[in-house]
Amino acid sequence: RGPVYVSLPRETLCQPCPTDGLSDPPRLAPARAFPDPDAVAEAARILMEAERPLIIAQRGAGSAEGFAALARIAEAFAIPVCQYWAIQLAIATDHEMAAGADPASFLAEADAILVIDSLAPWSPEIHELKPGCRVIQLGEDPLYARFPVRHFRSDVTLACDTATGILALAEVMDPYARAPAERCESRHKAVAPQIARLRDDTLSRAAAGNGKPPTKEFVSLCLSNAIAGRSARVLSELGCPLGPLTLTEPGSWFQEPHSGGLGWCFPAALGMALADPERLTVATMGDGSYIFANPAACHQIAEALELPVLVVVVNNAEWGAVRHSVLGIYPEGYAAKTNTMPLTSLSPTPDFTRIAEASRAWTALVTDGAELEETLKRAVRIVESERRQALVEVRVRP
Repeated sequence: RGPVYVSLPRETLCQPCPTDGLSDPPRLAPARAFPDPDAVAEAARILMEAERPLIIAQRGAGSAEGFAALARIAEAFAIPVCQYWAIQLAIATDHEMAAGADPASFLAEADAILVIDSLAPWSPEIHELKPGCRVIQLGEDPLYARFPVRHFRSDVTLACDTATGILALAEVMDPYARAPAERCESRHKAVAPQIARLRDDTLSRAAAGNGKPPTKEFVSLCLSNAIAGRSARVLSELGCPLGPLTLTEPGSWFQEPHSGGLGWCFPAALGMALADPERLTVATMGDGSYIFANPAACHQIAEALELPVLVVVVNNAEWGAVRHSVLGIYPEGYAAKTNTMPLTSLSPTPDFTRIAEASRAWTALVTDGAELEETLKRAVRIVESERRQALVEVRVRP
């Protein structure tokens, strides 16, 4: 399951298409992989007997049922869930066991880790496992066999549909949740306040990013307030970070794939809005990502198909990913010391609202954080009431 690209010759597409049988059931039923029951029982035992268990998820929980089951396991057994480099949402960001995006403090103490469909559950260069820590890998291809450079430990391997594996674990663990062990109660008293502090710190840092111009984190916080109470999906390609967002539903967060995806966000949002136009779709991206998306074509399609999408361009006038990579690899280098990053500038920045206006989109340019939240709320109202596209460009700090 995933993206499929179908290309047919123009001549074939122009031919009449017979409609007989289109309403019949599909002729090929999809295959579903189920985990080995003994391996599930062993994984459940490891998690329940651990003093400091941890769950790391990157690609969601597989389904709404898997999303609910994972939240139930985390709550009942006081297991933090870290969404490191998350592509999809596995647990609500305001869940009491949602441990944010940085696994460092939890990995250092973990004696058992459940890794759910994660290409890189941690960074070996900066994260180190506690000696004796047991690792469970769960997913459709839990060991990522086609990636020869991936060598993450796996003491128990559950190769299965992601949601099926989570539900199987929940089936084994649920009966014990009715009478939690003493270690779960004491762990909850220690972990819940720690996670609450992390969440508070994230929101405080985001709020402190208000200004002229604001920070990316502040944009994310304002967007969260603007879509509060709505069923929305947020896409981010170097746009709004997940941390300050309050998202509670499965399928409410999508980030560009780890394999790369410059220009992915806007077209993906159009496809999602086409498939489910009643759900608010918000595409957030950096200025470079917006340029890569061929925005003139995307806005033309949004107008032609009447797709009500909200586009938020977080404009720092540079290739921010390149800057961060340089600083990460050469923190003491010349570029870091002089704060001059070669080949990263996108100045002078275009006025991206003009591109959207060419396709009759509602637009706004924001340079002052004090105006941002109300502007985003207005954009959401226009998208929902007028059923048309809108673009908000926000000039942010580099």
